Amino acid sequence: MITSYEQIFAALEKADPIPIAIIQPKSDFLLNAINDATKNGWITPLIFEHSVDLVAAQQAVASVKKGEAKLMMKGDVETAIVLKAVLDVKELRTDQRLSHVAVVESPNYDRLMLWSDGGVNIDLNHEIMDSIITNACVMAKALNIHYPNIALLALVENVNEKLPETLLAFEMEQKYSSYKYFSIEGPIALDVALSREAAVSKGLSSSIAGKTDVFIGPSITVINHVVKSLMSIGGAKGGGIILGAQVPIVLLSRSDSSETKLNSIALGVLTSTGD
Repeated sequence: MITSYEQIFAALEKADPIPIAIIQPKSDFLLNAINDATKNGWITPLIFEHSVDLVAAQQAVASVKKGEAKLMMKGDVETAIVLKAVLDVKELRTDQRLSHVAVVESPNYDRLMLWSDGGVNIDLNHEIMDSIITNACVMAKALNIHYPNIALLALVENVNEKLPETLLAFEMEQKYSSYKYFSIEGPIALDVALSREAAVSKGLSSSIAGKTDVFIGPSITVINHVVKSLMSIGGAKGGGIILGAQVPIVLLSRSDSSETKLNSIALGVLTSTGD
């Protein structure tokens, strides 16, 4: 099991560089990360720039379709434009919906935390949750987490009709309860997912409390805010990619540091290599 970004970087030392299609890279933070990843031998950058963002995105997608690039990266362009360019080309689609997976390394947790989906899907339903779970497991596999513990987050651990996410979490847990490839619980509150002591104090029986690998839902806003909070004031390191297309898509926020951008590139390369 990989438990840090240092270990991720070490895992990439012997890998061949991956050709990556980068859309509209302009900011110094982004260019610095691309330069560092290139020097590290992780990537061979293919830069796509155009006065029209969508055209640049379409050109990058075309390079993936032709097999010239094995990885995509969002530069200084809106996420919606990149996703539109990807979804408009049927050859880049798979059976899965796209979803974002953030990988966070906290000094206060003994393993990497995979948070999803804080970047793509606004409305959650059974079909979308299926893809979010599947894509998170793809990331977990790349990190050598062979039997991930998955928490379907909600405010409380009981089904409450006033909290629709509790019903969705319960139904997804029932669907996958006998699945052989991961352990899943929901609805489960964040404190229980993070702490065995919290589960005991609440009188709850949980097999994943304190050793959760994947944290899912209950909304795009919640996951986005938790990840940003951990990285802004929690002393955590992080990065993130979109999975569910034929190739991973490195997705960055304009506010991300060069370190976070480099971490995200590393995740994309690691996942591409794992495939």
